[in-house]
Amino acid sequence: MTQRYFYRIAAACFLTTIAVLTAMNIALAMVGSEGMAWLNNLPFLVRLPLGVLGGAGAVGIVSLWFGMMWDCLFVSRLPLFAKIGWFLLLLITNMLGTLIYYYARFQRREPATS
Repeated sequence: MTQRYFYRIAAACFLTTIAVLTAMNIALAMVGSEGMAWLNNLPFLVRLPLGVLGGAGAVGIVSLWFGMMWDCLFVSRLPLFAKIGWFLLLLITNMLGTLIYYYARFQRREPATS
């Protein structure tokens, strides 16, 4: 059960990091690099949470990727060809495939009650 919470937090951190970076890139495209020069001089207390969020997102997505590959191969009760297909998706598309598997298969499955 704790593992499920860890994976949920890892996915949330990664998606939040991607959302923040996307918003910053859109703002940069709209304002231009001259209008966003103030980002280079952000105070430490503003940069620290963003750095922690980025680090947590990076560690989280890598651990989520390995966890979903493990789940796909050894825990799930999928047929062999489905396991091979999901594993190839996870292996080839890394982060995107991990999020697809997490939301399509892992999160919908009932947790083991052992």
